[in-house]
Amino acid sequence: MSLSSNRGRSHEELTRVEYGPSNIDAPAAPLQLAPRWSARQSLMLLAVIAIWLYARPWAGIWHDGRLYAAQALHMMHPEQFKNDLYFLFGSQDQFTLFSPLYSIFIQALGLEAGSHLLHTLGSALWLAAAYYLLSGILRGAMLWMALAWLLLLPTDYDPVRTLSLAESYLTPRIFAEALGIFAIACLLRGKRRWLALLLPLSMVLHPLMAQGPLLFGVLYLGSEHPRRAAPLLAASLLAVGAGAALGFLPLQRLWQTMDPQWYAEVTGMASRGFTDLASRAAVDFSLVLTAAWLSTGWRARFYYCAALTGALGLLANWLGTSVYHNILLMQIQAGRTCWLVQLASVIAMVSLLAAFWHRGRVFQVVLSACVLGFFARDTYGGMITLLACAILCWQASLPAPSQMPNRMYGFACCLLLAVFSIWVAEVDAQSTLPLSVRYWNYGADLDDPMQWAVTLLRLGGNALLGMALILGIWRVAGRGKPGAWLMAGGIVGLALAGALWLRQANASNEQLQLSAAGVRAVQTAFVPLIPTQATVYWENELRASWFVLGRSSYASRPQTYGMIFNRGTTIEGMRRLRRLRRMGAHDVVWKKNGQDDQEFLAELRPPNAADLAYVCEDVALNFVVLSEKLGTLAVAEADDPAFGRRYFLYDCARLRANVASH
Repeated sequence: MSLSSNRGRSHEELTRVEYGPSNIDAPAAPLQLAPRWSARQSLMLLAVIAIWLYARPWAGIWHDGRLYAAQALHMMHPEQFKNDLYFLFGSQDQFTLFSPLYSIFIQALGLEAGSHLLHTLGSALWLAAAYYLLSGILRGAMLWMALAWLLLLPTDYDPVRTLSLAESYLTPRIFAEALGIFAIACLLRGKRRWLALLLPLSMVLHPLMAQGPLLFGVLYLGSEHPRRAAPLLAASLLAVGAGAALGFLPLQRLWQTMDPQWYAEVTGMASRGFTDLASRAAVDFSLVLTAAWLSTGWRARFYYCAALTGALGLLANWLGTSVYHNILLMQIQAGRTCWLVQLASVIAMVSLLAAFWHRGRVFQVVLSACVLGFFARDTYGGMITLLACAILCWQASLPAPSQMPNRMYGFACCLLLAVFSIWVAEVDAQSTLPLSVRYWNYGADLDDPMQWAVTLLRLGGNALLGMALILGIWRVAGRGKPGAWLMAGGIVGLALAGALWLRQANASNEQLQLSAAGVRAVQTAFVPLIPTQATVYWENELRASWFVLGRSSYASRPQTYGMIFNRGTTIEGMRRLRRLRRMGAHDVVWKKNGQDDQEFLAELRPPNAADLAYVCEDVALNFVVLSEKLGTLAVAEADDPAFGRRYFLYDCARLRANVASH
């Protein structure tokens, strides 16, 4: 069916008949961009911006953003950070050009403002790339709903649930994802020359994130002409082998394995594996493969190649980590290709809804089960989605869909409500666990009175509200009457105002809990006493050592995130963390394998003078900053009146001298 045969059809008809996975006619090319941008489209764009402001609020420099900010500062002031654990043995900064770019923004605008602006640019690029990709697959309200769901659904893709699509903190991942999405969209549209620009740019910003689109491109092009792809694949493998044989970094690590001590430390700190990802992987792969099975032509190839990209990544990750302990396979973290599967699963979910929802009760029940499975992806969602997708494929293959009598339909709805109630119970369990995930896409702190509601919204409730918002605005604006336009504009205005109000009213718990007055007091009292190349441990706040004092940090768990890339960082970092663990702070205490929750929580406690004396025995540690006053040992103190806190500086050299004199 050609594009010219679609003239005269509404957007809803195009979405429902031509561009969903149910299309069984000769496959058309990806949809072209709309020739004219309408006022209705503008309203939808403003609604998506409101959703972005709500779902991705700027929370300051936290999570992995701390590490990339430190890398940029290290480039600007190498002498001040040369003794920092994160840089002491070298970091993965040598494989990205993001730090020079980041440092330019910091020099021009300052750390906070430069970071915020760069993240905003990355977010705009990501939204534009997602729209460009989605507009070739979907039309009408479903296009905008897919874009909203990419922001509102939980879209983490790693076992420990720390990495997600379009993150709300600044790392090069958001730029690499955007460029990779643009590359895939250009590939689907036949604009393949752009790949020569987009994929290398993605590689130099974040090689680990770029490997997914790169592998996808090879598979997609190879599926067109397998005989032509074989020589290219062979040449690529030969080039990798030659690079490894000649000792080119990082390819030389293909022949190396981790020694037992290094491997034990790495797996001990990050012990979660595929079992922690199994249910989510079942949800994602079930949806993507179902959409592929029910599609034809380039749409089927898109979904199949996305699934195969993720599967090959998981296979390489398992072989490198669990079987061979291969350094290169472990360091490239091939499992990160699953971000592409996560992206495709949301597109598949919306495409399936667009194609099959109108076909009767059976499809509506099955698709509702798929949505619930997506919400319950951390527990039993994989089984539900797998079963629902199997039924969907079976029903779609029938000449006519099965009929569902009223009694059976009522029973099915009751079953869905039961499954929904189980999901609500799971939300309650996650919101009350003492060790619940605190990342932005899951929940707030335990002492937050809105913890349960926040967890409910972020695990799926937001997606339902977003769907209602998008479909409501689309329907109202589609009436074409002045009153309807006024109502649609009012809804969009309220959404924007609400998102901006929430952005201002709800300060993130992840922001640095130190006011401007506190920063000035700390810098006045502490900085003159701390030599430029000294190491500092600031209790529970790595950012204060880096961004307030401008000094090297002795150790903290975030500084060991790159332990897989460097043996020295691993061994020395774990030595320092085991010593600091006695301080009982969140940033140096981690749950050991098999450790009971209560036993773990008991380790989190304020330090005493004996703890301080113990950690200061290490000559690599020069100063400690605590919020507790330990007798008369402090050499300086500073007040933060805004937060009502007082900080105390302890000189480890003086403490070691006092011990020696006794």
